[in-house]
Amino acid sequence: MSHVESKQFAWQFIDEVFNKGNLQAANRFVTPDLIYHARGEDVEGLEKFKEWVSSDRGVFADIHYTLLDGIAEDGRVAIFWIVEATHDKEFRGIPATHKKFETVGVHAFHFKDGKIKEAWTIVDGLTPALELGVVKIVSNESK
Repeated sequence: MSHVESKQFAWQFIDEVFNKGNLQAANRFVTPDLIYHARGEDVEGLEKFKEWVSSDRGVFADIHYTLLDGIAEDGRVAIFWIVEATHDKEFRGIPATHKKFETVGVHAFHFKDGKIKEAWTIVDGLTPALELGVVKIVSNESK
């Protein structure tokens, strides 16, 4: 697979699985023994990954990734994006705020035999926490 093809493949994966919620499409894009690293946890296996995505889409039903750019080299692809969503249900102990947030991140993919074998998601988590009001900035001026 060429660098251009691998970037397109990764973009299609993000659009089909994360944006459209087409979890069955994941079968075309990832190996059965996928390892997905995100939010300090490792999700191992295609079926566990589908459950993980389904859970996120249950909390953030309108989630949408806008793809900005990508880099491909030697069986690896990095895709940079903006994600927007509304926090509609409890997430990791945080009650639903029903507020919209936007933040940035990157997916880094490692390919094996034309499919995604391992993936890492790195995301700015502070920005949405501030936008949702779940953390506050404390000013030194108030001391």
